[in-house]
Amino acid sequence: MGSDWTAQDLREFLRRGWALDEAESQSSKLKNRDSSVAIERPCKAGDGIYVPTSEQRTEARSVGSKVLSDGGCSRFVPASGAASRMFAALHHALVPLEEKALQFRSQDFPFWSSCQRQALMTLSPRERATQACAWILDPKSGYGHLPKGLIPFHRYPDDTSRCSFEEHAMEWELLAGRSPLHFTVSERHQQRIQSIWKSEDVDITTSVQSPSTDTLAWDLRSETFARNVDGSLLFRPGGHGALLTNLAEMKTPFIFIRNIDNVVPARLMAARNEEQLVLLGRCAALVRERDVLLNRPDRGASDWIRDASEWVKSFDANSSNVSSVDELVGLLDRPVRVAGMVKNKGAEGGGPFWIRQANGRVVPSIVESAELLVGGLNGGTHFNPVDLVCNVQRVDGSLYDILQFSNERRYFTGDKDWNGKGIRILERPGLWNGGMDEWLTQFVEVPSTTFAPVKTVFDLLDPIRLG
Repeated sequence: MGSDWTAQDLREFLRRGWALDEAESQSSKLKNRDSSVAIERPCKAGDGIYVPTSEQRTEARSVGSKVLSDGGCSRFVPASGAASRMFAALHHALVPLEEKALQFRSQDFPFWSSCQRQALMTLSPRERATQACAWILDPKSGYGHLPKGLIPFHRYPDDTSRCSFEEHAMEWELLAGRSPLHFTVSERHQQRIQSIWKSEDVDITTSVQSPSTDTLAWDLRSETFARNVDGSLLFRPGGHGALLTNLAEMKTPFIFIRNIDNVVPARLMAARNEEQLVLLGRCAALVRERDVLLNRPDRGASDWIRDASEWVKSFDANSSNVSSVDELVGLLDRPVRVAGMVKNKGAEGGGPFWIRQANGRVVPSIVESAELLVGGLNGGTHFNPVDLVCNVQRVDGSLYDILQFSNERRYFTGDKDWNGKGIRILERPGLWNGGMDEWLTQFVEVPSTTFAPVKTVFDLLDPIRLG
């Protein structure tokens, strides 16, 4: 197979830091599509999802507040995605509800300048919708080419607006003061994004996805690798799982993770931060329990084996089959994550599931819709809003190499159109899916108010967006 690579291909591999094995491995994944997740059952309240009582929530908030005051926390926000998908509906015929929103409310979008807003208000409903679409989709001055994080999401009474980068920074400062905040961004817009805070005394940093995490694509017609018109291989970003290398560079014991489009205006931030304290407190409690077991002087004795086996059960439903001390220590000595889960209102697809790993362990895991077989098991009661608190500190105070706790077999493939051609794309194991496959995981039910994403431009007209 190696002889099929051209000299230019090999130079591209070298530029990305790839050994030839990496290209061959991607070739096999694209052709065989043999990734799979063995689903046991959905996680539900009392069976994989922890639902704290009022007293337990109060205790967790107290613990979380203490952890924050001691320092050692940071937030990691994947934010490299473009806003094009957010405006995709405007390229096609709109459903009546969307058409009506454009005609009668498009002047309320928070990203307009004052002049644009005033101009829209003078137009008839039909003209207003037409003009709004024209401005939004303009190839030069429109919004689709921008990162989602640069789109103003909220307008305030003083006529100022804030993009989600700014709202994330404010919400994080209200929770954690000047603790580190990190965004992963596109290289093209990195300088502009960094300029948002250049005059402020804040610990806000950015990074870009490493070229080493790019992936190849497969041409479905020619049954060979997809190539650009100049004959060079088509390389694509490797999905949010490629950000595992960026996450591994974080240097704090506790790391909060939340998506760039999940933000609220200032008036709702305090309530959301109360829920963050619950997740942090729960994560800290689990870490403390783990460390107590690993530090016990009777480690290896029968009482220790009993206690360790009992504790591990919530992270591995098959742990009763483990009896050796080394195996138990191996199950304990892992990064910890607590992931908030929101009650599902009826949507099918991915979320929290018990899965069976190749080694026989049955563990709680976040499973994407793409990993579920068509017509396969759904029936979940909760979904994943991407609201995590992670701890990556070993019992001795050093940090785990989190790259060692990923499952490379949980990659994604999908068929797409590219320049009129059918191609198969490859994405690395999702950051909070296969990327954290070997972590100690606990799901915690959180209120639906913690989840306020902007998926389409029409979400910006929701009353929750009023600053």
